[in-house]
Parts: sequence; C-alpha cells; structure tokens
Amino acid sequence: MVEFWQHPYILLALGAGFLLGCLLITPWLLWLHRKHLQQLEAELENTISERTLELQITLQELAEKNQLLETQSTTDALSGVKNRAYFDRKMLAEINRSRREQRPLALVLLDIDLFKQVNDEFGHLAGDQVIRQVAGFIQSQLKRCSDLVCRYGGEEFALILPNTDSAGAYQVAERIRSLLAEKPLPVQQHQLSITISAGCYAAVANAESSIEFYVHHADKALYQAKSSGRNQVLTQPPLHQDRLQHDETKESKHATP
Repeated sequence: MVEFWQHPYILLALGAGFLLGCLLITPWLLWLHRKHLQQLEAELENTISERTLELQITLQELAEKNQLLETQSTTDALSGVKNRAYFDRKMLAEINRSRREQRPLALVLLDIDLFKQVNDEFGHLAGDQVIRQVAGFIQSQLKRCSDLVCRYGGEEFALILPNTDSAGAYQVAERIRSLLAEKPLPVQQHQLSITISAGCYAAVANAESSIEFYVHHADKALYQAKSSGRNQVLTQPPLHQDRLQHDETKESKHATP
C-alpha cells in the first residue's frame, strides 16, 4: 500500500504549493529587504550629515581659535596695536614689495616726549593709559588700509607707509604730531598735554635694503628731532622746508571744498 504522501499527485500538489508560496512570499521578502536597505541608507545619510556638520563646526571653531591666537600673538597687549614681532614681518614684506614694484616705502618712528616724567609724576598706570591713548590716536589718523602702526618698544611707535615718499611720510607724521599737541589727553583725573617727536625715512628698496637700514635712518631723524627741542618731525635726509610748505599748501587747497 502506497502512503498518501508518496502519491505522485500529492507530491505534485505539495511541490506546486511550495512554489506558489515562494512566488507569493518572495516579493514581500524583497520589499522588506528593500525597506530595510532604505532605512539603513537613510540612517547612514543622517549619520554622515551629522558628522559632516560636527566636522564643519569643529573646523570653524578651530579656525576661529587659530585666528584668535594669531591676533593675540601679533597684537601688543598694552597698546592694542600690532607688536614688534609683527612689525618685523610686515616691514620685511614691504621691503620686498618696494624692491619688486620699484615704489617708495616710508618708515616713521614716533616717540612720546618726556614720557618718564609722566611715570614719575602720575605713576605707571597713568603712563599705560597715555600709551594706549596715543596708540589709538595714531591709528585713527591713518587713512589708507595699507598703512600700519606698531608699538616698536616702550613709548615708541613705528608707522609703515607703503608707496609713500619722504614728503608724504612727513605730512602724515606732522598731522599726527600737530593734532595730538592740540588735544590734552584725559588720564585719571588729569588732562595731560602730550607731544611726540618723529623721524621719517623713505626710499625705494634695493638688493641691499634691510629692516635695520630703514630703522637706522628713521631713528637718526628721530634723535635729531628729540635733541633739537622735541615736538617736531624731521626726515632723513632733511627735506627743504620751502618744499614742505608748498606741498602742505597744495594739500590744504585740494581738501578745501
């Protein structure tokens, strides 16, 4: 006797049922698999987006911190203007540019007159206030974005003036000197009359030019200004006074509406 499950029709029916079941369930399984893949893909995209955003935020914070460190490392903490290290870097770059473009480069050294007396009479905190206010005043008088003021040391400042000849450097320094002399500075409970002396040097840089070369000549003019009475601007080599007055008159007429 043949068992029912061994009957060919039964086996055929079972086989057909199995195939039919496979045909019916396979699309559903494929749909589930596709939905699962889509979910994984969406989760992966979200993860990538989150990580990308986090990376962008991290890079932005890092750039801001680097910028802050760069600013702190190149800014004089007391005066708020650029420091001596930045002066050396900028001056070297401008010397190279002057040599390359054959344009004059001017350096002005400015020194607060009788600064020791301020410290002795009013104290070092008052002296610090004077340095800050003088630095801010000098900065406010620079009209071109290429012009730069740095604290050179102590009560001394340096102006880097690209594309400026001796007469132009003199005019910038003289304007700063004269305006500062007219306006007493509020320091603590006092109004202090502060003056500065300045020495200017300008030249088109050549292969032998160096920072020391420019500083030497500007410092020589500053020394002459200090030793001959202070509160004045001199150039090295000296400019003819008639030429300076003529240039200043032309500038004044040009500025008058």
